[in-house]
Amino acid sequence: MTDPAAPAAPQAPAPPEGFVAAAAEAAPTPPTSAVTVRRRPRLTETDAWPGLVLSWFAVIFVAVALFSVLVPVSASLYGVPVAAAFGVALLAAGSLPLAMRWAWPGAIAGLGGQAAFFALAVPPPGAPWPISVPMLLALCAGLVILALRGRFLPAVVLWGGTVFGSIAAVLPPARAEEPSTIAASFVTGAAVSAGVLGLAWLLRVLRARVADTLEAERRTSASEHERRLVAEERTRIARELHDVVAHRMSIVQVQATSAPYRLSGLDEAATAEFGEIAANARAAMAEMRELLAVLRDPDAEAETAPQPGFAEIGPLVSSVRRAGLVVDARIVTTAPVSTAVGQAAYRIVQEALSNVLRHAPGAEAAVEVHGDGTRLLVEVVNTPAADSAGRDRAAAGRPDGDAGHGLLGMRERARLVGGTIETGPTESGGFRVAAVLPVIAEANPGGTAR
Repeated sequence: MTDPAAPAAPQAPAPPEGFVAAAAEAAPTPPTSAVTVRRRPRLTETDAWPGLVLSWFAVIFVAVALFSVLVPVSASLYGVPVAAAFGVALLAAGSLPLAMRWAWPGAIAGLGGQAAFFALAVPPPGAPWPISVPMLLALCAGLVILALRGRFLPAVVLWGGTVFGSIAAVLPPARAEEPSTIAASFVTGAAVSAGVLGLAWLLRVLRARVADTLEAERRTSASEHERRLVAEERTRIARELHDVVAHRMSIVQVQATSAPYRLSGLDEAATAEFGEIAANARAAMAEMRELLAVLRDPDAEAETAPQPGFAEIGPLVSSVRRAGLVVDARIVTTAPVSTAVGQAAYRIVQEALSNVLRHAPGAEAAVEVHGDGTRLLVEVVNTPAADSAGRDRAAAGRPDGDAGHGLLGMRERARLVGGTIETGPTESGGFRVAAVLPVIAEANPGGTAR
């Protein structure tokens, strides 16, 4: 057991007289040198990065292709000055990546490109006017991007502005020499772009519904998985408690069987009573063996080692120190605890320290076990990992709000003995596990765990 005043380890304050209230207080702040700032996750650390990268690649590819077509078509076929043709193409094609990031700037850039084309172009005889084929492709691509992003209003503004702008473009008499060609081009362009917008929005709605269905299935699967983990942990706890109860029942059976031989002067009624007690104890032990056979996994190896309890917490801390973890431990009790509570306390400390070794390499931990005769406080607090790589692994392996198998096991053990437990990250980036257990186990299936 190390010196509790050592400056390198995080300190857990000794519980004051209001023990239960003190157990709910926030964890102490580790040393200032261990405080870290959590960074924003990289794109590659999220599940969305492959699709997002492919989407950006496709949009940029389409924008470059449209720019390469718009410049020569606008300059040679529609008479737009070459310098202006580059500007028109830049606005029209550049609106696509803009729309991927900012909806309204993308829509405004697309409208600006269309307006500049309407103002500068001189339609040749027989060419599509007022909406050229490259400009129609740029419009449809922009509408698809905005609709798939769920930005319906900017998409409608882009479509409506283009349609009304094309109407204004054909009003001057000099540009209305072929009204039939203009009308056909206008109707075709407006109908095609409107159809593309409608199909893209329908795809958006269908994709949202599929995503909602998948999310519901994911939540259901996660709930089923958590229930299965809880059931497995309860089975494991039941097997451990079987050994404890069987030991107690065997003592009752031995005492009841030997009582007539150890105690003189017993009458026949008392002797028969002791015999009945011994018989009931033997029957209860046989029934418990049958129950254990039901709970035991046929593929699992039999557990023959004695189950650890409260007395083994000290050796556990020593073994973890030998594994390389710096641990400051304070174990103080004023009254013995029941076997079930001792097992729960041991397993909570064991799992918490194992999590520190797995998820926070190079961190330091403080273990506080304090009993006041009615309640037992078990608290394990660790500092953040020593390096940024370790902190990244810790964030990936134990995100906020995620309950791994070990945390579920700790919560079940605390709940089944009538205790409470709190788990969660500290403000400095470490992790805290704090359990309050009754000294005598209580049958409390409704206990809480946070």
